[in-house]
Amino acid sequence: MNKNLEFLNKTVLVTGGSKGIGRAICIKFAELGAKVFFTYRKNDKSSSSLKLMKFLGGGKIFGIKNISISEKSIYSVMKKIKRERKELNVLVNNIGDAIKRSSFIKSNDKLWIDNLNINLISSVRTTRIFLKMFKSVKNASIVNIGSIAGKMGGSGDSLHYASSKAALHIFTKGLSKELKGIRVNCVAPSIINTNFQKRLSSKKRLKKIISSTPLKRIGAPEEVSNTVTFLSSDKASYINGEVIFVSGGR
Repeated sequence: MNKNLEFLNKTVLVTGGSKGIGRAICIKFAELGAKVFFTYRKNDKSSSSLKLMKFLGGGKIFGIKNISISEKSIYSVMKKIKRERKELNVLVNNIGDAIKRSSFIKSNDKLWIDNLNINLISSVRTTRIFLKMFKSVKNASIVNIGSIAGKMGGSGDSLHYASSKAALHIFTKGLSKELKGIRVNCVAPSIINTNFQKRLSSKKRLKKIISSTPLKRIGAPEEVSNTVTFLSSDKASYINGEVIFVSGGR
């Protein structure tokens, strides 16, 4: 097989894949020959343009609109994929958000519960439901998208987010010990040049983080997607239960 098409004819699902890191992951897998399905919430330019992209070597991207993380909605996504592909090779649990910045003292239960739902429970439910599609797939892989906040604690304005991502890191480690024949890893980025940062981080905040980063710059979505595809490949066949920080050295 062409080494540049190492995911030829393999099936990949990326949740929340229309923008930012998720979008870069979809494109990278498709460039490597995969049939990539992604979920999205809105019919906008990001989702429509991703579905129209063309790739050499058989890679293709399919979008599935899904506005909820309920079990019923996730089952519906699985059924749609199953009509096209019998098995799943790679699941990337990418859905996540901090929702807003807030000190702990000003936070409320809703903010904490919403963060746990989007950053942890969505991955738990999606993984549980899609385990049925892995069947006897060789070197099957689950990659959860965590955050450096899960190690650093949230910098005083996002403890709710950091706690939910730390839980996702532990979920990764625990699940890797329980599943047989499916590797489970986590990629935990620092600040990446996406709409997430533009929406939730001030210029002052970004400047402070960049100054504390040994590489002295913000990361690119492609630097995360390269790590995700590597962890999902045969090259990483003995890597399991790890949280890999893509952080520029922070």
